Amino acid sequence: MDTELSPRLRWSQILAISIFWFGLSFHWAALGFIILPSQVLKLVGEPGKGAALAFVLIPGAFVALFANPFFGLLSDRTTGRLARLGKRRPYILIGTLLNAGALLWMALAPDLLQLMLAYLLVQLTSNAVQAPFHALLPDIVPAAQRGQVSGTMGLLQIAGTIGGTLVSGLLIDTGKPTYFTGLWLAYGIVIVVLLVLMLVTVLVVRERGESVTVQTPKRKPWLTRSHLLTTGITLLSLALVWGLLALWNLLRPVGIQISSEAQQVILEIIAAIGLLRIFEFSPRRTPSFAWVLVTRLFVMLSVYTIQTYLLYFMQDVVRVDSPALQTSNFIILVSITSLISAFVAGWLSDRFGRKRIIYISGTLMALVGLIFIVSSSLPIVISAGLIFGLGYGAYQSVDWALVADTLPSRETFARDMGVWNIALAIPQIIAPVIGGPLIDHFYRIGQSTLGFQLLFTLAILYCLIGTVTVRYIRVVNQ
Repeated sequence: MDTELSPRLRWSQILAISIFWFGLSFHWAALGFIILPSQVLKLVGEPGKGAALAFVLIPGAFVALFANPFFGLLSDRTTGRLARLGKRRPYILIGTLLNAGALLWMALAPDLLQLMLAYLLVQLTSNAVQAPFHALLPDIVPAAQRGQVSGTMGLLQIAGTIGGTLVSGLLIDTGKPTYFTGLWLAYGIVIVVLLVLMLVTVLVVRERGESVTVQTPKRKPWLTRSHLLTTGITLLSLALVWGLLALWNLLRPVGIQISSEAQQVILEIIAAIGLLRIFEFSPRRTPSFAWVLVTRLFVMLSVYTIQTYLLYFMQDVVRVDSPALQTSNFIILVSITSLISAFVAGWLSDRFGRKRIIYISGTLMALVGLIFIVSSSLPIVISAGLIFGLGYGAYQSVDWALVADTLPSRETFARDMGVWNIALAIPQIIAPVIGGPLIDHFYRIGQSTLGFQLLFTLAILYCLIGTVTVRYIRVVNQ
């Protein structure tokens, strides 16, 4: 497992390994902050926009649950002619080309159903890229440089977030007749950025295939009896729980009906647990890796709870004239302060440990949620965002390094990085399921501010839990 004897990477090599993360971040920032919320708003109007956005987001996030570890597993087990290009790069190449096609479908989607299906395909293809790409970090980078490279990736992620938000925010305005022209141009720029940086990674990065596979044990079968049994138990559990939920709503024994949103969360959490077991995730065998997942899940749940509905917050609570532009300005300022902390925190984590960085970052992000609750003044919201950026940048800078330190086995790096990304997919399911109906309900009764205050209270709670759980992590992969 140790990579200490590997030669140190030059800056040009570090940049080549990390640069594609700029493209992925550009892609998801443009979609998540501006493009997708604005498309939903155009398609359904003001009433019900929160639930409609959840309708589009949730199936795609559910696909990400299994796609990331599945394609990671494929990458780990790649052999034959395809493996001559490396175990990671073929998936980065093919997945990105398919992702570009799915983005074109999203840009042309005429209704909410097609937008949801296109977004589902975007999630599938993007996750086919992400697990193999993330595995390049533990594959190639010596342990002593993981914080440095993780900080560089965090830096590029933040720069990509700035770029994606700035471009989409400048081009898209839901109140102007040129909205669709700006929308299609934004999609086009996202596609070009993705394709260009993908080519840089595929053509420049050289995988160390021989050193990575030399100790690989006898090839395991794709499907074992354990896999089939776990899959069967998961499907049976889903059917049983779905039946019990339907029976409860039919009988209403205490006069309470379980909402469709709550049912979705319950069923998808059961599915996530089943997927973790199918991909051989075992908290008992790898407790530190499990705590990394828990930490990431709650921190990112806090982030997505705010991020998903930030444009609507600017519109309904802060009441700015151009919500898309102000959302873009907010994210850019957050990202600028993130740049300040990201690289420095990654470098510091190599010397003073990852946990201290997480403690500081979690405290700063929770503080911002509190400020959002007590004030809706634009200058104060922007100032709070600057603080949030410091915390978020520090967290992102050590995120990859922390998981690289705790990965269970070199033989399954990409699969386990895919399992790690389940902790990113689950928040994308839970945040809109809870947030959408919450803000819609309070919008209908004329209490939008109260709805967002409750939403930010949940975000603070999630962030604090994610900060506390990091204390249980023990570094094992050094």
